[in-house]
Amino acid sequence: MDKTIILNKIKKYYGFTKDSQLVKHLGITSQILYNWKRRNSYNIKLIYTKCEIFNYEWLLTGKEPMLKKDNIKYNNLYLAEESEYNFHKSKKNHIPLYNLDRNGGLRNISDKKFDQKDIIDFIKLPDLADCDGAAYVKGNSMLPTIQNGDIVIFKTISPKDIFWGELYLIELSMDNNSYYIVIKYIQKSEKGEQFVKLTGQDSKNAPQDIPFSKINAMALILGSIRIF
Repeated sequence: MDKTIILNKIKKYYGFTKDSQLVKHLGITSQILYNWKRRNSYNIKLIYTKCEIFNYEWLLTGKEPMLKKDNIKYNNLYLAEESEYNFHKSKKNHIPLYNLDRNGGLRNISDKKFDQKDIIDFIKLPDLADCDGAAYVKGNSMLPTIQNGDIVIFKTISPKDIFWGELYLIELSMDNNSYYIVIKYIQKSEKGEQFVKLTGQDSKNAPQDIPFSKINAMALILGSIRIF
């Protein structure tokens, strides 16, 4: 099994977008990671120590399953290995972890038209309020509250039910029939009721007034998880 593929799957699983994030998580240097990929070998004991959630045989041979059979507690995050949607749907507090980059993103989740293949895994969190799903964060516009690689838990809502000043996951339409997703606070706009103001915590990104018609879907963020 190509060890680079396994390393990339580990990186993707944790929501890392850069090798430097994986290097930091494993406690190694960039040169060591480079050598592992070049030689198609790695220190499996070191990786297993830092990433105990993964099945040892998978790390060794690439043979599925990737995760251990039992649910693993990892920084108060429970990741269930079984991915059968109907099983988890019947379980209270089993939250689907979505890939929002595929098949309509947040809008399809809001409209209940998502494909089960869009679900990466399921998260089990005790005593969590009713929610619709979870997703990895991309970007740092909401630092220090939320950072790249965090997981946000959300509840889809109608634009008519906005709680002003709260933090939202928002899908915005673009002119070429595509969309992009942002995490922003929603405030009332001085331009009138047909607009909303999106604000963040990154000083590099100024507040934006956008028309309601640009919002495909939105979800109230109920909480976030940071995996160190």
